[in-house]
Amino acid sequence: MRPRLRAVLALLVAALLSGLAAVADATTVVLLSREDLVAKSAIIVRVTVGEATSGESDDGTQIVTRTTLSVKQLLKGAAGDKLTLEQFGGTYKGKTQKILGDAELRPGEDAVLFLKNGDKGRVYLTALAMAAYHVDKVGMARRDLTGLALVKRTRGRIAPVETPAEPAETVEHLMTDVVRIAGGK
Repeated sequence: MRPRLRAVLALLVAALLSGLAAVADATTVVLLSREDLVAKSAIIVRVTVGEATSGESDDGTQIVTRTTLSVKQLLKGAAGDKLTLEQFGGTYKGKTQKILGDAELRPGEDAVLFLKNGDKGRVYLTALAMAAYHVDKVGMARRDLTGLALVKRTRGRIAPVETPAEPAETVEHLMTDVVRIAGGK
């Protein structure tokens, strides 16, 4: 093979491999509107995040983290005063697993979460980090979509979209909008 052709092929392979590495740094999901998120969620709540414990999934195939949530306000669905959120990933017996683009919740945090019902009374985030609004000390809610590569379906095709620049909003505005979309109370 000629040296010039070999150099061009080497560059193409390097470009392909570097492109694959970039894709591995995110989880690809379909961007959901707030209306879609409300429709896909069985439960929407404002919570105070409690303690998290990592261990094995019920079938023993992966690491999961279970977090206690104290319900402050129910916006959609039915829930008691406490919920157990299960997320894939965590650290258990010296091994760590992580799902890029999943919401990271901290004990004591105020949050509005969009949830699906799971097994054994547990709940799951409807759409990874898209399903968690973090509320700061002054009552402003925002999502952290770091680690998500977003796509949109248009006429049967999937195409990448830029992560939307979402301004923070008051938690009261967020909750009022969610209740309105869910059919009001």
